[in-house]
Amino acid sequence: MSVSENRRQRRLAHNAKRFAGTYRAIPKVEWEKMTQSQFGTPDWASLYPLNAKGGPTGLLTPRMACKLFYDALFVIQKAEENSKYLQDRMPEATHKFYKKKQWRKQMFESARRVTCRIGKGLGFEPNCTAEELFVHILLAGAFEMGWNRCRAEWEELPESDKDRDFNRVARLAAHDEINAMYRGELVGDAARVKEWFKAYKSDDATMANHYMYEVDLSAYADEDEDDA
Repeated sequence: MSVSENRRQRRLAHNAKRFAGTYRAIPKVEWEKMTQSQFGTPDWASLYPLNAKGGPTGLLTPRMACKLFYDALFVIQKAEENSKYLQDRMPEATHKFYKKKQWRKQMFESARRVTCRIGKGLGFEPNCTAEELFVHILLAGAFEMGWNRCRAEWEELPESDKDRDFNRVARLAAHDEINAMYRGELVGDAARVKEWFKAYKSDDATMANHYMYEVDLSAYADEDEDDA
């Protein structure tokens, strides 16, 4: 083994320990690959079936899941074009952290994971505080973004009288500590903004449940530096 490769392996081992229990310990979402493949064209009606009475069997209806998925894609795209787009939708207490490159990159990854879970039929299932925030951003902006922008994606899907009841979803998916941050209150785990990317559950199955393709989590660690 060459000296450079030896150093690389030592660095990986160090980072594996350093980032254990966070999403920096697993591969990033291959976002460009996923967008090019249109995320496998999710079958929304099958992923989010309605019951015999026309209501959702879970939290989201097919049309609602589809809309929120495309809303998420829109938010991420706009934020990639201008990072302030996402910052303006976040609590003020997070802005100084968002200005740091590595924190901002991890926030983007959190948004992508939430988007992928919706596309897999898992609903939101946030597994860290940053993901909770992106869910909040999506639901808070649901009415503002409207339905027409992605009409072609949802108009052929089964209809439900719960399709536009985002208040119900926001109530059931609410994260009290995130809500408090928008009121200027820092409480609980949400107050520890540096730790927002630490997973609630760090078993492999949960850490990998957002991937829409096969991935090997073994012997992986992020090599990025903590850029300011």
